[in-house]
Amino acid sequence: MRVREGPQPPHPLFRTGNPFVTLHRLSAMVAAVLLSCLGLAASAQAAAVPGINISAYDDASVALQQGAKQVRFFVPWKNFEPGSAREFDGNGPVTANPLTTGLKTAVDSVRRSATPILVVLDAPDWAGAGAGNHRHPSGEAGRAAYAAFVGELAEWLGNEGNAPVYEVWNEPDAEEFWGGAPNAGEYTDLLKRSYAAIKAGNPGAGVLSGPTTGNNYRWIEQLYANGAKGSFDGVAVHTDTACSTVGPDVFYREADGRLGQFTFLGYREVRKVMLANGDDKGIWMTEIGWSTATQTCSKGESAGKKPEGVSRADQAAFLTKGFQCMANDPYVVAAAWFTLRDAGAIPYGLFDTGGNPKPSLAAFKGAGGQTAGECGDFTSPALNVQSPTEGQQFVDKLDLRASATDGGVGLGRISFAYDGGKEIRNFTDALTNGAAVGLAPWQGSGALALGAHTVEVKALDRNGNTTTRVVTITKVPAGAVKSTLLPVYKLGKKVRCRTTRGVPSCSLKGSLSRGVGGRPSIGGKVAVEWQWKNKQGKFRKLAGGLKPASKAFTFTAKLKKKGAWRVRVVYKGQAPYKALSSKFVAFRVR
Repeated sequence: MRVREGPQPPHPLFRTGNPFVTLHRLSAMVAAVLLSCLGLAASAQAAAVPGINISAYDDASVALQQGAKQVRFFVPWKNFEPGSAREFDGNGPVTANPLTTGLKTAVDSVRRSATPILVVLDAPDWAGAGAGNHRHPSGEAGRAAYAAFVGELAEWLGNEGNAPVYEVWNEPDAEEFWGGAPNAGEYTDLLKRSYAAIKAGNPGAGVLSGPTTGNNYRWIEQLYANGAKGSFDGVAVHTDTACSTVGPDVFYREADGRLGQFTFLGYREVRKVMLANGDDKGIWMTEIGWSTATQTCSKGESAGKKPEGVSRADQAAFLTKGFQCMANDPYVVAAAWFTLRDAGAIPYGLFDTGGNPKPSLAAFKGAGGQTAGECGDFTSPALNVQSPTEGQQFVDKLDLRASATDGGVGLGRISFAYDGGKEIRNFTDALTNGAAVGLAPWQGSGALALGAHTVEVKALDRNGNTTTRVVTITKVPAGAVKSTLLPVYKLGKKVRCRTTRGVPSCSLKGSLSRGVGGRPSIGGKVAVEWQWKNKQGKFRKLAGGLKPASKAFTFTAKLKKKGAWRVRVVYKGQAPYKALSSKFVAFRVR
């Protein structure tokens, strides 16, 4: 390798003074003030710089014609050094071959107006390990040989115009592209060796960590844990995940509440990992895209269950929305669409296989001018816990009751737990805004020991946004609760009846009165007794029903007999409260 003499200018997207870099290195307050002074409020942030992936070197000029500011090339190492490390050096291929011809010409044509991105992958047989089309370097010797090659590649391609940016491998966190089980320790060693070699070959070149499948923040955590910090200028991610049919503003969460790996906005979790490790660098989305495949999904958990792609109209709409979403997060400095042309079973292109433009092409041409827009519902549901109430005392069993309201994607779950997360019950079916769910009573509360306990109630929407309430309760011995909190029922003054098809239907409304400390929180059931006066002058119960005792109620009954009636409410009793009855309300059915 021939090391170039003298300092080289850094790549534009890595330079000090570049707005994409400088603004995220400022504190949030200073950045906000600066943006305000410049008239660049967060809502007006420019979107990530748009680029295009190509599969043939001849397509570089076509990508530039569409307005691409980056062009991403795949550079298989095995094509350049198929037999040995002696087939390539800092001057280029020792012997030209059809698989390498045109790379430098294409890169030189791009760098005059855009940034070349080169992803170097695929070890040759003599230096490779693993299986499949994409074999990783074998051992330390293989990793050293790969590093030597990318260093010589950087020297050969040089720094004139926009210096190239190099990705060290493609999706090294995936078995398919690593050619075996991914290994963060081995990959970190490869990255560190390659970074040093590339910078030696061309100090002005940019180096990205190998792009992750989806936004694999756990892989990035592993790289930092293995000492990768300082061996890359930016982190690359891929969001063109297989069988994705939802827009960039739709997301899911992992069990720990973090944005999911295969969620478009999951790059925010990658950012958190970087900041946690003291790295305030940019994120490069070197593959962004949605397929327009019409067949059924064949990969992952969705195989055979859903379509593999989206409509052409949705592909275009999602492209536009994706750049609007990224404009909310200016640390996402670049995004390269995958890909320029449809290719067989991979119809991600801006052009179809016949060379005809798809609607996404027009959307791409407007991507560079997109500004920030709303992206994703991150508002948690409103939660109302009716029972238990804070500080409530109980003797035997306790009622659980709560409702929630979500104005976004809708409710997904209301759950109850006790004493630090011990599960009681999850409610997921047919949840509607404002409709209460719960247990009356919660049988498990009867087994709780005397003393203080907690009940934790959570409401989650379908995006996993969560609201939690923790209520402290106390189980006390019988007789410890003051009798002044006994419930008193207030009944309507009249029973209202109407006849439908010759059958009278009568209703009675009732509620708990407000006693000491407001409306009591009690468990158990209340029953209605509809009593008819017979010819002997005695009242007989002919109808009835049960309602939860803890809320207002309306009883309705079909009363087929005419004459004198009376009705009352009976509380069945649940410790510490005893059974009690209301006064009768008399009426007649005519």
